[in-house]
Amino acid sequence: MKHSLLIFLLSMALNACAQSLSSPSPIATTGMANPELALQRSIAETTTDLRELGSIRPSPVVASTNQPPLPDDLTRRIWFVWDGPLGKAVAKLGQEIGYSVTVTGHPRAMRVATNSVAAVVDILRTLGDQAGDQAMVSVDPLHHAITVAWHA
Repeated sequence: MKHSLLIFLLSMALNACAQSLSSPSPIATTGMANPELALQRSIAETTTDLRELGSIRPSPVVASTNQPPLPDDLTRRIWFVWDGPLGKAVAKLGQEIGYSVTVTGHPRAMRVATNSVAAVVDILRTLGDQAGDQAMVSVDPLHHAITVAWHA
């Protein structure tokens, strides 16, 4: 009797341990996507976007034929290092090449940075690009003048 009871209890204990657990469903909670599937989708989208970026080629720069050649003082290559306000950067650059600098509008505390060896006109173009839609840097080679026009 004890022997059959022991076998019965032992088989019940082993049977309880042998039950398989249900596999996890792809949805943890109603309305919530599986994080692994979301990660796989995100990786696939990122890979597609990076492939698209990798296929973009810069358009070649075409020299305009109707513009007069720039004077030597604007095409001269200099080493210009600056990290500070836009107006003071243009003033320093203008002083270095002998151009007068005029600032119009209400100046803002916009910081620009450059550390390059390039033609003066390219450095001015870089400073203007960094100013974005807040200011415009323009050069008048005939009057040896540079203007920084702050937009309203």
